[in-house]
Order: sequence, then C-alpha cells, then structure tokens
Amino acid sequence: MAPRPPAPYLPTSHGFDSYYGIPYSNDMRIDPKAKLVAHMPNPENAAQDHANADRFKNKPYLPLMRDDKVVEFPADQANLTQQYTQEALRFIRQKSKQPFFLYLAYTKPHTPLYPSKPFQERSLRGLYGDVVEEIDDSVGQILTELQRQGLDENTLVIFTSDNGPWLSRKLRGGSSGLLRGGKSTTWEGGHRTPCIARWPGVVPPHSVNAGMTSTLDIFPTIMAFAGKNVPDDRVMDGHSLKNVLTDNAQSPRDTMYFYDSGVLCAVRWKHWKLHLEIKPDIGGRFSKPESPLLFNLDQDPSEKYDIAQQHPDVVAAIKEIIEKHNATMD
Repeated sequence: MAPRPPAPYLPTSHGFDSYYGIPYSNDMRIDPKAKLVAHMPNPENAAQDHANADRFKNKPYLPLMRDDKVVEFPADQANLTQQYTQEALRFIRQKSKQPFFLYLAYTKPHTPLYPSKPFQERSLRGLYGDVVEEIDDSVGQILTELQRQGLDENTLVIFTSDNGPWLSRKLRGGSSGLLRGGKSTTWEGGHRTPCIARWPGVVPPHSVNAGMTSTLDIFPTIMAFAGKNVPDDRVMDGHSLKNVLTDNAQSPRDTMYFYDSGVLCAVRWKHWKLHLEIKPDIGGRFSKPESPLLFNLDQDPSEKYDIAQQHPDVVAAIKEIIEKHNATMD
C-alpha cells in the first residue's frame, strides 16, 4: 500500500519546474483507509468512488498529479499514455522558443497493462503489443510536433528503457529474446535494453554502436552538448557519450558494476562478464556459485557457457578491479 507521497519526494522538489503523472509504479495502490479525502479533486465523492467505482474494481487506485496536487483520482490507466502524450505536446509548444528538457516516462509497458480503446486488440502480441503500439504512435506524435515547431534539427531525442522484461508476468511482461534472464536479475536480459538517439544533422542516421553504455551516461552527455561541465564536488558515475553519438566513437565506458540491494552481483569489463552472486527473479533469493562464472559476451551474449576455468587470468583481472572499486566505496 502506497500513501500519498510528501512533496519533498516529488520531482518539483528535485530540480524539475513542473510534473505530471502518477507518483509511483502503476501496480501499487493507496490504502482505502488512508486519509486521502482532503487531497482529492472532488472530496465529497472520493470515498464513495474509491469503494464503489465498478470500472476500477480490482485495479490499482492511482492519483494523477500535477506538481504536488492530485488532479484525478482514481486515475484511469487506459488513458495515461494519451494524457502523457498530450501533456508533452503542450509542453513543447509552450517552450518552443527557449531551450527545454522534457523527461517523458510512460507508465506502460509496466504491468498491469491497459491500452486505450483505439489500441485494444490491435497487436498479435496481445495486451503487451497493444500498449507498445500506443507508445509508438505517441512518440510519432511528439516527433511530428518537433518538426511542426521547427525544432527537429535542434533537439536531441533519446528513447530507451530502464530494465528488461518481467518474466514472471509471462506474455504480459515482455521478452528478452536470446538474452538470459529478465528484470531484477543481473543477467544481460535484465538490464541490456535498446537505446535510440535521434538528432538530424548531428547524429548520423542508421549508425549502430555496440559499445557499453548506461542511463547514468545521459546526464553528462546532455551537459556536454550544452557546453557545460558536470559538477566536480561529487563523484559522477556517468560518462559523456557525445563523441559516440556524433562520430560513432568507441564508448568511454569499459567497466560496469551490477548491484542488487547493496550486493555486488556481477561486473562487466570490456566484453567479459563475471557473476559473483545469482538472483533468479524479482523477490528471488541470492545464490552464490562455488566459483565465479565468466562469460564472453561478444561470443556468448546469452551467457550459456561458463569459461572461467579456461581464462583464470581474466577472472583474476576482474577481481583486482573489484578490490580497487570496493576501496572507493563507503
């Protein structure tokens, strides 16, 4: 059960000028006993709606918020993608004469899945395909609006995801294809996601780069394009990908550490991946192999064949990297 989040935890308290959305995952819900009535748009009907609204029966009750105010409760999840898209279009029109940063995080395809009526039963992939097609349509609307506002060649658009599929949700949770594992695991299927960058005249079309990158790199990349330096009063884990995007250069990142709940589960170094702890899925328990597992991701992206015994020198090199890394951690 998730209570209404205090304002200090909302985006407007962390550098964003405005915010529109649901304040947590769409599979959460507000405790019916929570003292929420005073925060509802129609407080006289909120309690009754919460208990009796048939269209929300057995579904999560979510507050749709603008800044720190609830504007719709319960939010209709089937409308969220279109509502976010319309809000993004309005924002682009409003800010078209000045530099802006728009962070658009669609609720879908996180489960539960609710496509809007025009997209229901359209995809052969079922509900999951329906919500992905709706996102695809929405991204097309946004790109068209950038062109309409004359911003197409002056805007960097990055499209990516935060994690792999939720395998326990089966067909409603997506697919990692040939990659092993899914969300909440440190197998490649848990965190290797597509990333598309678009900037006509700056990012060469049809270019492909298989270098290792992270969403941690987005912030320093944007700062580099803006001609600004990242803060130097703290440790920054990201790297600028400006040259990767403009010149298809080699990624500046050669090492990545994979943690879960404070546990260092795996380390990638170049094309090598060493697994120290294994977690099968969300909520699963960690298991520690008798010895670390090593995979060559260039030759075996599915992480099927442990080759640690054949490459003890690589295992030793990665363990040394781990020792140096641990020395920097508090």
